Amino acid sequence: MPGLDEVLHYLTGVFLLVRQKQEGFGWLDLTMRGLVRSFWAFAWCLPAFAVIWASWRLYFLGSMPTGTPAGLSFFIKLLVIDVAGWLLPLLLLAALARPLGYGKHVATVVTASNWIAVPFAYAAAIPFALTLVQPTSAPFAGLLLYAVFGASVVLQFRLVWMCVGRQTLLASAMTAIYVLPPMIVGQQLQQLLGTLPG
Repeated sequence: MPGLDEVLHYLTGVFLLVRQKQEGFGWLDLTMRGLVRSFWAFAWCLPAFAVIWASWRLYFLGSMPTGTPAGLSFFIKLLVIDVAGWLLPLLLLAALARPLGYGKHVATVVTASNWIAVPFAYAAAIPFALTLVQPTSAPFAGLLLYAVFGASVVLQFRLVWMCVGRQTLLASAMTAIYVLPPMIVGQQLQQLLGTLPG
């Protein structure tokens, strides 16, 4: 598992790319080994996910009848949903790479996007942490979450745009793949697995 220094090194490259600095690529390991190691980013996101899951559990229990179970299996279901949301865009990108002719960019996009997911996860955890500490802050936390989501979409686009050689249409399509399918499938999985209040 990459250590903190290594992760910060990669994040420096990611932030340089978001700022449209070409030298950002030099901070990333864009070899096959680097691509594989970039999936450790999910493990680095787990503390942030844990905060989000804990907050969601409280919201779930507050919306359900007293005695509704939400133990370890509830957290496992949320883990499954997040893993699916992480992997689905990658599978779609790989499946569409040859038909759409962007195969040479896939490894770079995936490596960089995996690493930028780390600060995205911690930024998203902040509104959820607020509701854990102060439940009455839910309205403000909701607005903050929308702001974080909007900013993450913009930054994801800027990152992908650099990774695909500044092709706006392709970057827009790839960003949509990173955003929309996980939202749709995540919602369906929430309903299927029973982690949505009903």
